[in-house]
Amino acid sequence: MTRYVLFIRDHGAADTLDFHPDQKSAQRALQDYVTEKTGQTMPSDPHAAEMAIASYFDRDRTFFAIAGVPAGAN
Repeated sequence: MTRYVLFIRDHGAADTLDFHPDQKSAQRALQDYVTEKTGQTMPSDPHAAEMAIASYFDRDRTFFAIAGVPAGAN
């Protein structure tokens, strides 16, 4: 079984590393993070939400990654 890790490096904040049961959950957590940081609700359109996330992370020393890992890896 694959779990998904969400890693966030945000300039000026502590790194975030979370494990999720599926990719959809990791993506929701990423959207929640950006919503919390910007104070703006994510658009309901998936493409627009993706663009809002990309815009937030379009800064120096700021990035995220979602990757599948074997369940026993944490």
